[in-house]
Amino acid sequence: MRVFIVYCHPSEDSFTRNLCDAFMKGITDSGNEYILSDLYAMDFDAVMSEKEYLRDANYRNTPDIAADILKEHEKINSSDAIVFIYPVFWTEAPARLVGWFDRVWTYGFAYGEKKMKMLDKAMILCSAGNPLERLERLGLLASMKKVMLGDRLFGRARSMEFVVFDSTSRENRLRSEKWETNLKKAYEKGKNFFTECKTEFSVDDRIFTAIENSESGEVSDQTVFCYHQKDDVIWADYSGGSIVKGMLIGKIDAEHNLHFSYQHINSAGELKMGTCDSEPEIKNGKLRFYERWKWTDGQEGTSVIEEF
Repeated sequence: MRVFIVYCHPSEDSFTRNLCDAFMKGITDSGNEYILSDLYAMDFDAVMSEKEYLRDANYRNTPDIAADILKEHEKINSSDAIVFIYPVFWTEAPARLVGWFDRVWTYGFAYGEKKMKMLDKAMILCSAGNPLERLERLGLLASMKKVMLGDRLFGRARSMEFVVFDSTSRENRLRSEKWETNLKKAYEKGKNFFTECKTEFSVDDRIFTAIENSESGEVSDQTVFCYHQKDDVIWADYSGGSIVKGMLIGKIDAEHNLHFSYQHINSAGELKMGTCDSEPEIKNGKLRFYERWKWTDGQEGTSVIEEF
């Protein structure tokens, strides 16, 4: 099987370069193959032209796509999976990789009447100077995941994984202490890329919308829930339809049921809150939750949310 690797780092003298090499060795040692776009080595033009902008902004599915972009399209559609390897710059990928998405995710390929194949897997391997705990505490990791998984890769791969190699800044003593361990981890990610699967049930980074609701409920098919999980703690933000902004927090039990409290502001400016218990089910390959909820005023109802 084949992996398309999009690598982006301005220096060959970097941990990220070593990370990429270890991952690629794991891929080949597993009997699989990869193709590589090294964006700096190939001097990829990250600047979208006015012509490209007008084509996509006006939803024109025309054949006038630049030759360098067609090559990237071909790499994607000739692969089974895609991996992005890069350092975190100010809670974002390097500008050259952002520009890669700007130009490669063209109308008629990545959205609209898509010619882009549904990939089996997408993975992000990124190096970060900050400790993982700080990225989580400040909400930076959630932001990074939402952009990469919830926008750029959403609906374009059957499974997704976001892996951070933290504390890699040059002044951090952990950089050298964790060097070999981190490279071994990257190698194993490559070696087990097509065989490794998540056996643990998790709602982390999964996105849902309501497909059924009682009349006294306020969420609809326009409401989007973005879930997160750490150990047995779950939380989500939601909005859309008559919901201006909502938050929920609770726990997941051993049977994967969710138990949480929720509150939101609706379009009438009212603050509504309550509690909910949800039971999971896989339906047509998608995760669903059957919810039983209760407002603080005593009204009760049921709803069903399903993963996008």
